[in-house]
Amino acid sequence: MGFLSCRYFWWDIIHNDKHLSTVPETEGCQQRIETRICALPDDLLLQILDHVPTKEAVATSILSKRWRYVWPMLSRLEFKEDGSESVGCFIEKSLQLHKAPKLDSLIVELGQHCRVDVDVGKWVENAVNRGVEELDLKLLWTAEPTRLPMCLYTCDTLVDLTLSNQILVDVSSPACLPSLLNLSLLDVVYQDEDSLVRLLSSSPILNYLWVRRHEDDNLKTFTVKVSSLETLFYMTSWRKDEVEEDEVEVDEEDHDYGSLVIDCPSLTMLDLIDVWEDYCLIENMPCLDVADIGFVPNPDAKFLRSLSSVTYMHLCLTKSMVACCSAINFSQLIKLYFLPTNLVDWLTPLMFFLQNSPKLKTLMINNTEAGDLQPSWNQPSTIPGCMSTHLEIFGWKDYGGREDEKQLVTYILANSKCLKTVEISLIATCNLEERQKELRNLLFSRNTAGSDDSTVANSSGIPDATVVDYSPEAVQARLKEEARNREKGSKRNGKKKQVLPATVAAELKVKEEKSAAAKKKEHKKKKHYHDF
Repeated sequence: MGFLSCRYFWWDIIHNDKHLSTVPETEGCQQRIETRICALPDDLLLQILDHVPTKEAVATSILSKRWRYVWPMLSRLEFKEDGSESVGCFIEKSLQLHKAPKLDSLIVELGQHCRVDVDVGKWVENAVNRGVEELDLKLLWTAEPTRLPMCLYTCDTLVDLTLSNQILVDVSSPACLPSLLNLSLLDVVYQDEDSLVRLLSSSPILNYLWVRRHEDDNLKTFTVKVSSLETLFYMTSWRKDEVEEDEVEVDEEDHDYGSLVIDCPSLTMLDLIDVWEDYCLIENMPCLDVADIGFVPNPDAKFLRSLSSVTYMHLCLTKSMVACCSAINFSQLIKLYFLPTNLVDWLTPLMFFLQNSPKLKTLMINNTEAGDLQPSWNQPSTIPGCMSTHLEIFGWKDYGGREDEKQLVTYILANSKCLKTVEISLIATCNLEERQKELRNLLFSRNTAGSDDSTVANSSGIPDATVVDYSPEAVQARLKEEARNREKGSKRNGKKKQVLPATVAAELKVKEEKSAAAKKKEHKKKKHYHDF
């Protein structure tokens, strides 16, 4: 930030500040700005600087002599490479000038333009010596992985640690991180398996672990054994360039992808994405409540059985899972998001899941990855119990209207006695008008096949006699009309809400995918990357 832009930045702040507006204006823009800024107490100035990039906060030192001593008291510093080779020197000098007794947060992101001879370890030592609580290092440069000082792994104030890319995790001696709650290890390299074990075992209250691995991270067995861990996100990335979406699953003898071992008795949320390990052992997870299994090619019955206590499951069905589906009871499962792949005849396994999930209330099918495989429909001999007593919400993304799909929809609509909401989106390549008509006929016949007072409704629970037009304009018109009817009913019943006996509420949301890009595989992120 240059001298003038720095002044304009502060002028924008003080111009709208009610407290500063009482300061008398003086002649000249420069004197007026300096007078108003000087009226602010240091605490307020620090609060303002804490919300701007560190580079701009440092630039405020040119405003006046007083400002040279303000930004160095910031408790949070964030440095990101902007394409300049001198970013390392800037970080070095800024940390030298920084005088705050405590540094709460240090975030450093270095890209390919940064010089490879900068001393990242020295920055880490500086932060540790001043009681850092959050440390986030992302090294994207071309240098070899950087070994961090051992003092990092014995920092008693560290609460949140993120290490990304060209970092060597080398914990050669016993570590101790008594305050660490959140740990992210993203595409780093490990000195050996013992370094990982020491790091995790040194964190007695670790609550959250996010791991993203690449092929050359120097580990064969990745072991997560943390008694306090509640949330685990784990994914690998080394197969993404090797396997095409339509390629069959194979058990390649010439590849050794190692194993994943999870032993976390307090774990409540598990997210596994593209887990290509040859063996995945999950045990001792009695508290598991949410599971997102993105793609696990080689699971066994024990793996699926470890998920039997969950109430929410997001499952990408693979070949190896099919043989296990009929033998496992998901007695607590309430929500199932089901993603078949183009490698699996998935209708029969789905019915096994429904048979073994007696409390299921929500079933969502995402057909995006199913491809052109023609699954075969065989009507079950008995109706799944969840359909008779619990299933309330049914959804289908990328419905194509093939005969087997139509039979499944017909079966679910005909046998789900508690169904309230139906949401179906059509695949872009199908005959939209024809499929819309078919679905409306199916939905209407389902709702008129029962008692005389059965009606069709949208997801807001507003009754509608027929399914004619589900365009946004038509839905809005019906919403307004039914709102008026409810208001009249409430007045007649002493402001008591109108009760609709034996009403089945169902929404049919038919939409056309407008871009081919929408057909690509959906990638879930974090931080929060899912719809749990």
